[in-house]
Amino acid sequence: MTNATFSAFFDFGGIDGTPGTNQNIDALGPPMLRFKNADDATIDGNDKPTIPAAGTIYSFLKHVYIKCTANASSHTMNNLKFYSDGGNGLGTGLDIQIGLQFPTKNSGSSSGYEVAGNANEMVSEHSIITSKASIFGYTVGEATDLHLSISEGSSVIDAVNETSNYIVEQGDIASTASPGDAPNETMTITYDEY
Repeated sequence: MTNATFSAFFDFGGIDGTPGTNQNIDALGPPMLRFKNADDATIDGNDKPTIPAAGTIYSFLKHVYIKCTANASSHTMNNLKFYSDGGNGLGTGLDIQIGLQFPTKNSGSSSGYEVAGNANEMVSEHSIITSKASIFGYTVGEATDLHLSISEGSSVIDAVNETSNYIVEQGDIASTASPGDAPNETMTITYDEY
C-alpha cells in the first residue's frame, strides 16, 4: 500500500472567502515561505518590512494549510500537529506569530480566508483570529505542540484535494531588530495516517 501524499500550500490574492491563487509551498525555495509586505508567493528581496523607530510592525498574513495531493485511496489522515524546534534563530526583535484559531479551509470552502491587503497586526486584521502566540513556544510533544483542525467530513482527510483548516501566520519586526536578512526557520506539521 502506498502512503498518501501531502503538501503544504498557502492562499493569497483574490477577495475574502475566495483566494486568487493556491501556491504549493513545496515548489518554492528554499526558503519556501517569506514574510514581507506583499501578498504573493515570490521569494526575493523586494517588499521587505522596515525596522520601526519604536514598537512593532507586521508582515502581511499567510494562510497556510496541508492538502492531500495523491494516493488517498484507503487512507485517512488526522491528528495534525504543528511545531517548531523551540529556538528562535531569527535574531533579536524578530518573531513568527500564529493564530490560535484555525479558520475554515476544506475541499468545498475557503470561507476562513481573508485577503492580506495590508500589514496590520493579526488579531485586528483577521475577523476569526482572537488570540495568537509565537511559533517558538510550540515544540514536539503532546504538552507543547499545537493541534490543528480539519473541517472535512468526519474531521479527517481521506480524499485527494481535501485539506486542513488554515494556519494563519505573520512575521513581527520590533524596533530592536537588526538590518539584513534573517536566517531560515523550519516549522513542522505531523499527522497520523491509517
